[in-house]
Amino acid sequence: MKWRLRYLVLLIVLVTAGAAGFVYWSSQQVKILHIGVYAGSSWDVPNSRENKVLDSLIKEFEQKHPNVKVVYESGIPKKDYADWLAEQVLKGEQPDLFMVPENDFTMLASTGTLKPLDSLLTDQEKAAFYPVAYKAGQYQGISYALPVESNPMMMCVNKDLLEKEGISIPETGWSLTDFYEICKKVTKDTNGDGVIDQYGMTDYTWQQALVAYGGHLKDKSGINVDSAEMHQALSFMSKLDTLSQHYKVTSNDFDEGKVAFYPMSLAQYRTYKPYPYHVSKYSSFSWTCIPMPTANGRVQGTQVKTSLFAMSSNTKQEKLAWEFMLLLSQNEKSQQELFEKSQGSPVLKSVVKSEQTQQILQADDFGLDSLTSERLDGMMNRSIKDISLEVDRHTLDQIDYLIEKAIENQEIDSALPSIQKDIESG
Repeated sequence: MKWRLRYLVLLIVLVTAGAAGFVYWSSQQVKILHIGVYAGSSWDVPNSRENKVLDSLIKEFEQKHPNVKVVYESGIPKKDYADWLAEQVLKGEQPDLFMVPENDFTMLASTGTLKPLDSLLTDQEKAAFYPVAYKAGQYQGISYALPVESNPMMMCVNKDLLEKEGISIPETGWSLTDFYEICKKVTKDTNGDGVIDQYGMTDYTWQQALVAYGGHLKDKSGINVDSAEMHQALSFMSKLDTLSQHYKVTSNDFDEGKVAFYPMSLAQYRTYKPYPYHVSKYSSFSWTCIPMPTANGRVQGTQVKTSLFAMSSNTKQEKLAWEFMLLLSQNEKSQQELFEKSQGSPVLKSVVKSEQTQQILQADDFGLDSLTSERLDGMMNRSIKDISLEVDRHTLDQIDYLIEKAIENQEIDSALPSIQKDIESG
């Protein structure tokens, strides 16, 4: 009986030691963390440095976790990335965490592809984000992705042209009435040959006008282009078009100093000098950026797009994936480096308001007051998600074509009900 007891004790010791050895062996094995990313900028502007930030973070992460290898397939163009990711999902081989294609977030969240994150996020982490950035990763009130970078739409202003006309630079909170009256005042023939050669604005879109009236492309019943706000927006667009006598004012006209206003995303603004956004270095006028005008002070007129990272619901590396996601989106040093090497805005309030951010903006060579961190912070705090993301790309292109045609033919009120029927019928 004593020998049996001894054998049993010995067996337990051996099993325990073996289990401990296996656990230790397992902990020393290399773990692979797969990341899905596309090459270049999220905002379709020239950039060769964005993935360098990712490489730097991977190096830092691997140094902290010697038994972890972070891998990603490099060189996937943004235009091919959604198809690549869809193929990985179909094969059950999606990365542990990945950038979310711009128009696919709702589809991926609703089909169970993305892991819910609410149980992982703390209230402090949520509060650190700008609300518009944080909400971009929510579906039906649940967080499925974390924001990494945002891109707000701003109004760029030719300061010299307005000063020449005796017009003050509009302040935050300026209205559509202010916008129209300034455009009306500056649109003129400046050399006496009977041809208008100075203009109020270029590239101001019906979508921006719709947002300025507080409108959206969808309501509770679905897509709605025959709304009161849409009628107001297109009527306003028609008035603006009449000022220039239906001449198609271009960005080239702005480059030559002939245009007062030019809506531009932060990414466009920050890459305006390199090709193809190349002419600023040849320009002889000074400019600044201010929030977009709205119908009244209650409307939030700044539209923001946000790049997102999500975790696969099938990941076997949840702890590591979450830690890397936080390194991307919650780490101030990482966010500051991304702002320096990319073109969008940090998603952390503290980074936007930092002294380093102000220095980076001043170093963009557009003048000390072209865009300040304080003004950028104000825009991000009073902003909404870009309404183009409310519908799929095909539907948006269809709406855009039909509305542009209605504006051109000056048939707004009669055309919108017809456009609504066309969209509903597919």
